[in-house]
Amino acid sequence: MMLDDFDPIIDDVASEMTSAPVDANLARRVAARIAHGDVRRRSAWMRPVVLTPLAAACVIVVAVLVVRDKKPLVPAPAPIDAVAPERTTAPQGERVSEPLPARAAVRRPRAVPLPTVQEMDVTPIVVDRVDVAPIVRAEQIEIDPIAITRIEISPMP
Repeated sequence: MMLDDFDPIIDDVASEMTSAPVDANLARRVAARIAHGDVRRRSAWMRPVVLTPLAAACVIVVAVLVVRDKKPLVPAPAPIDAVAPERTTAPQGERVSEPLPARAAVRRPRAVPLPTVQEMDVTPIVVDRVDVAPIVRAEQIEIDPIAITRIEISPMP
């Protein structure tokens, strides 16, 4: 079958589905549902109160993943230049019960001595006392309530 062969089949099915007579009470039932306010509620997951924070959280997660810096915070240790072979035998004249561990040549940071600081002779400065005025307490302000007359709205015809 080719795609053109499906068109008459689809047309037949669509005409068969729409050929049923319309229920005479359909308009009355729809008007009654609107008058009673019988609105079908959305499911809990489709409410905007749930979807909005969920969407915001997804946007934040995506933003963090995209912007995240891939550089490590701690610099990588210096590479090992050379590894000394493991000594399994003791030098002549020494007795060793365990084999000596291999020693790795690791670069260690060089200790930098702190610079020497000369002692300073500082004379104190005499400053007059600063007086601060006490905090003034404000009087409480009373606001009269706003009076609005009731607005009557007639129902629509």
